[in-house]
Order: sequence, then C-alpha cells, then structure tokens
Amino acid sequence: MKQDNKHFSNYSFIYKAFAILVLSSSLMACTGSSDEPASPPTATPPAATPPVTPDTSPVEFNFINQTDVAVNTLIKSNTVSITGIDTDVDISISKGKYSINGAQFTDTQGTVKANDTVAIELLSAETSSTDVLTELTVGTFTTTFTVTTQAEIEPENVKLYFNLDTEHSVNGVNQFSREKFITIHASHTENDWYNVGVNESADLITEFVEDYDVYFGRDTGGMRYQLSLLAESAINSGFVDPQMATNNGGNRRWNYSTATDARSETQRKHEHRNPNMVVAAQEHPYWPDGKDTGQGWSFSQKDSASEPFGTATGDYMGQFVAKYFNKNDGIDIYGQPKPKYIEVMNEPLYDLVDYAEEPTTVTKVFEFHSNVAKAIKAVKVNEVFANDNVLIGGYTVAFPDFDKQNFERWELRDKAFIDVAGADMDFISLHLYDFPAFQNREELRTGSNIEATFDMLEQYMAMSLGEVKPFIISEYGAQMHSLFNQPWLPQRDWNHLKAINGQLMSFLERPNQIEMAIPFIPVKAEWGRLSETVPYYTRLMRQNKEASGQTGDEYVYTEMVKFYQLWSEVNGTRVDSFATDADFQLDAYINTNDAGNSDAYLVINSLEQTSQLVDLSLLGFDETSISAISIKQLSHDNQTPVLTETEPQLLADIASLTIGAEATAIIKLSFNKLITQGHSQNETKYYADIYKQSIVADSPLTFNLNNVVIAENGEATLRIGLGREHGKSLQPTVSVNGNPVVINTDYRGYDQYANGDGRLQFFGLIEIPINNSYVNQNNQVEITFGDDGGFVTSVSMQYFEQSKQLIRE
Repeated sequence: MKQDNKHFSNYSFIYKAFAILVLSSSLMACTGSSDEPASPPTATPPAATPPVTPDTSPVEFNFINQTDVAVNTLIKSNTVSITGIDTDVDISISKGKYSINGAQFTDTQGTVKANDTVAIELLSAETSSTDVLTELTVGTFTTTFTVTTQAEIEPENVKLYFNLDTEHSVNGVNQFSREKFITIHASHTENDWYNVGVNESADLITEFVEDYDVYFGRDTGGMRYQLSLLAESAINSGFVDPQMATNNGGNRRWNYSTATDARSETQRKHEHRNPNMVVAAQEHPYWPDGKDTGQGWSFSQKDSASEPFGTATGDYMGQFVAKYFNKNDGIDIYGQPKPKYIEVMNEPLYDLVDYAEEPTTVTKVFEFHSNVAKAIKAVKVNEVFANDNVLIGGYTVAFPDFDKQNFERWELRDKAFIDVAGADMDFISLHLYDFPAFQNREELRTGSNIEATFDMLEQYMAMSLGEVKPFIISEYGAQMHSLFNQPWLPQRDWNHLKAINGQLMSFLERPNQIEMAIPFIPVKAEWGRLSETVPYYTRLMRQNKEASGQTGDEYVYTEMVKFYQLWSEVNGTRVDSFATDADFQLDAYINTNDAGNSDAYLVINSLEQTSQLVDLSLLGFDETSISAISIKQLSHDNQTPVLTETEPQLLADIASLTIGAEATAIIKLSFNKLITQGHSQNETKYYADIYKQSIVADSPLTFNLNNVVIAENGEATLRIGLGREHGKSLQPTVSVNGNPVVINTDYRGYDQYANGDGRLQFFGLIEIPINNSYVNQNNQVEITFGDDGGFVTSVSMQYFEQSKQLIRE
C-alpha cells in the first residue's frame, strides 16, 4: 500500500510544536529561581508557516485495454475521472487522441483540473493480432491504453456467381464492344507494320489483327506529317493554305484507294478495323508560340474577338479530317475511314505549364481547347460544314491526381477544365497509369482510385453541365520508372499487363460512358529508342536478340501480345456476375458462334496480391448442354508473364479454382444449343446533389439522391469517394433514409498505404450494398466520421432493376 504522506506531515508538525512549548516552559522555570535580578522579557517571533506546494499527482487511474477489435478502426476507451489534484496540470498523449469532459478529441497538449473526465481514442492496427499502445500523462502520473486487433479468421473461399440467363444492361448498353476495348495504340497505315526493320512474320498486321481480333485506336503522327508539307495561306497569315490542303488531301485519298502495291492492298483489307480512330496533336507546333510547322511559318498567335487564340490551329485540324479522309457519308469511295475523334492536344500541361521554359497559364490552355474545337466544327467543304461527324475532346491529362495539394489540383485543373471548356467538349480524355516503382513508392490507380477518379468527374459534370460527357482513355497501363533506361525486360511487361487488365475491368463496368479505351502498346516505337541497347519501354514487338539466349534482328512479339491472346475470343451480350469480395472484378458474356450455338465467357480478374481459391456458382442453364470447357489464365512466374490454357472435362472440375496473384482468368463454356436470357438486370447510376464536402468529426454530411426508379426486385450500391490522410478512418457511420447500413471494410485493390511506401494519401471509393427496401424515389444519405480531415469527394448510387431475385451471399 502506498504511504499517505499528507497525514504523516500533519502529525509531524503537531509533535514539533508541542516539543517547543515544553522546552520554553522549562527554560522559564530555571530563570525564575535565579538570584539575579530579572531581565526584561524577550519577544518570541511567531512560528513560520511552511509554503503550500500544489499537488500535481492525481490518484491513480487506468484505462481498460481492449482486445479482439476490428482492424483499422477508431477505438474509444472507458472514461476516467481525475482526482487528487488541487491545481490545473498538464495532459499529453503519445499516440492517438484524448477528450476532456466529452469535448472533441485532440492530440495537442492541454490541461485538466480536479474532477475532469478523460477518454482516449486510438486507431487500431491494419493487421490482425497486433497491439497499438498509447501513453497518457496527467501531471506526474502516466498510464497506458492498448488495443489489440482480432486474430485473423480463416476466411471462406470467395464466391463468384454467374447468372447466364440474366442479361445485364447499363443505361441500355449490353454488348461487349471489341472495337472500343480490344485496341492497339496504332493505325492500320502505320509504318511499323510494314517497313521498320524485318518482321519474323511475313504479314505481321494480318496475323496480329485477325488472329486476335484487334481494332486500331490512335494516331499521333499522321496529322503532324501532313502539316509539314503545307504552305502558309497567302491571304490569312498564320493559317494553312486551304487550296493546297484540298490538293494534298485529294491526292492522298486517291492514292490510298487506287494503289495496287501489296502494302496498299493490305491497308484497305484492314480498314474496317479502324472505325473509331483517335487523332491527337502534340504540343508543337500546334500551340501558337512561333514554332515552325516545317515550311518556314507558324500558326497565328492572334487572340481577338474575330480570331480567338488557337483558331488557326483548329482550322488546320478541321481541314485535315475533312479533306484527307473518306467523308463517311456512304457515297464517297475514296480515302481511308475518317477519324471519329480528335484530341486537341496530348498532355498539354506537362510541356506548356509544368516544365516549360516560359510557362503559359492553365486557363489559356483550356480556352485554347474551346477555340480549337469551335474552329474544327466551322470548317466547310463546298460550303457545307464538313465535321459534324467528328467528336472533339481533351484535355488528355497525363496524371489526373485530383487529391494533390489537398484537392487544389482538382480545383485548379480538372474542375477548371470542365468550367472553362467542358461545354465545348464532346468527350473528356484521360491517361491512367499505375506507378509500381516511382521514387521508391508503389502508387497504383487500379482498383478504388480509378473508381473515385471517374465518380468525381462524373458527378461534377452532372452537376455543372447537366450531363456526364463520355470518356476516352487514350493511354492506360503502367509505367515502371525504376526500370527506365534499361534493355527490354519481361518484368516491365508483366507490370503493364496486370495494370491493363485491372483497369480494363473498371472501364467495362461503364460501357455507356467509355467511347474508347486504348492500352498504351505501340507497335515498335523506334521513335522512342534511347540507344542501341535501350529501346522504348513498352512495345508490341521486340527484336529477337533482345531476349536472353536469342539472336537475330527480326521483330517478334514481346510479352504484351499475351493481353490480346487472353481476350482474343470474348464477345457477346453481357450477363449478370457477382463476387463476394471487392478484389475480384467479374464480367461475363454470351455469344452465338458460327454453328448457331452459344459460347459463354466468364472473366475473373484478381486484385489480390496472393493466390486465392474461389468457388464458382454457374446458374441459369442446363448443365448437360455444355460441350466443352477451356480456361486461359494470365499470371506470372517471378515477374515473367505466363499464359496457360487448360481444358477441364467437367463442370465439377471448375467448382473451385485457384486464381493467381493479380492474375486474369477467362473461362469459355461451349454449349450444344443456344442459351437464352429470359431475365434482365437494368443498371442506372444516380448522383447526389452536392460533392467534395469537408469532413468534420461527428458532424453529419447529408446528400440527396433523387428521382430513383425503384423496382420490386432490385438492389443498390452506394458509392462514396473519399480523400483522406493515411491513418484517418475509412469507416463512416452511414444511413440511407434513416436506416443504418453496414460498411464493408474491404475496397478494391491495395490499401494505398503499402506500409508507408504507397500513395501519399488515400483517394478511393468505398462501395456499400443497400437493401432494396431502404431505397425511395428521393433518398437522403447521411455520412458521419469520428475524426476530422479530408473530403467526401463524391456520392452516387447504382440501382439494379431485376426481373427476378438474384443470389447474393
């Protein structure tokens, strides 16, 4: 037992006072018996009162440690009272936060007084069976509070459901569009197919596009080359000579359609795979700053009411697509198919703002986009507007990092582009890349980050423009910065491949909004070679000698061809699919084959970083009608891509499958008859009335999602975009029309923190299933966090109207 020093001190003082009194009496008695005359009495000073020392040592208290708590969750302690002090004392905490008398939690040093109450808030660990400890100091006393996460529960296998009898339509779109999604970053007239080096294949372009059913996607060089052949107008300074453009364009159209050499005939043979071509301009010489076009003149830099800045550039682009291609009117017989899309400029802010010697302003770049778009549309041929069938967009952002500088990047760039130029754009153009090794960090977009990026753009366009403009993803995949300036490596190809597959699955979820998605896979890219031994970092083709153990200069496929081999057969009508784990992205299609029977394609992409055993439930058909099963799986062996093909004999053989780490599997089921879709699932997306709301602890945020069309059989998913510092909670309290909903602790892809080596903060999407009975025509969603900081960046709801109740376990 601790000694009570306060009582001991009182007894000591009384004892000393009594001794002094006795001693004084004794001395006076002795003096009184002396024969000497008595001396005058001496005054005795009063006894000194000892100073009172403030008591800063509270009576001991303790917090009850908590065990078996959820991972990455804010845990609040029991509340204690502070007693035994008679003055204000300091209070501080080593980790987490504390609250005094129920006030807001803080980690800043403060003071408490007697009878105050104190509680602690501590974020639990992100891993199972892990302690997080904090120390709270009040005056001279320190105590601890520990929270321990629950032990890892042996997980059940992930369950994957495929309902082959239920068509899945997204805003009316239900078909797999290969011309949108199975594309290459090239055109059918590109030199790389024909005369750059020697191909091992005698007819490379035909072998590639026909064997793997590939469509052409983007050309960033042809428009620039034709510009370099044009003189300046004698009438309008800084504009191309329109008659020369007419002549050159006419000659090009004639030659394309009438030449009889082998290359020309091959080009025409494959032109049907070029219906959605994207042409794009680089910064120079299209940005009007005096750069030579190639004929000793430059584009006009005027900026006036009659000639807004960029008009001359847009005029040339408009003449190029109007005069150098087939008119696509069903009558014209000359020239290759006219491009369907024009990107005003490729990644303009990188060269013109961020790393320019004389930077321009972001606003001027965006105004340039509007002016160019208007000028393209204004071009006439034979007094008729020639480009009504061309769609124009931008700003082809290199890295849409909305969350940088606490979302200032969003405000100053991406939001600003919509505000300045959005009304004049037919589509929004993006480049999306994973950075698996950027400055020793793993900064990935695949998964929840891409979803949050799309949702924020979609919602803001819905709010500001009254519509969601479609998207063109004209480059996507991964960039391996740590492997730049090195020879060809299969490891680099693997990181590109897994990013392409994971991102493609996100694009396929919004087929009504994606106009084109083009993985960044150029053919040979000799224009990007750095040296004899260091080629461009990503290509479809390499030379034989670039691989270990091989020799020769002939061009053969890199590992990137495995993307096209994996997806070579997928086609048809989309049907329902569902996974019990957000890290498994699913899609499924039913197609009628040449024999008049059905083939089903079940696509499974894993975002898990370890192999997983999954259970398949295949529903909505007669099992006896299956005639064959085959499985392709693209995975890796020590970072080298591996594409395997197997042929299980029975359905029971695929009841459980092992899906490799970050692998993609496509199961083909061949039937001996047609599989019809007698049921339907129609998906619609609704956006809230507000977005990008600051998070304040314990302050509810209210969002309204109105005009929802409800079905008797249906389900909904609430989508909440979040941008927060790592360590902040990603588990808000959420209610829909007053009904509390359960928050799924999982979200797509990795945790973005990656043990401190991931993205600098979390920017992603959490998805919450909502009971159909909770959904009204007009809905109120309330979101509350227990801690401050960051934003709810978007709120939307996917609603699925179903003709029958579907299994969702």
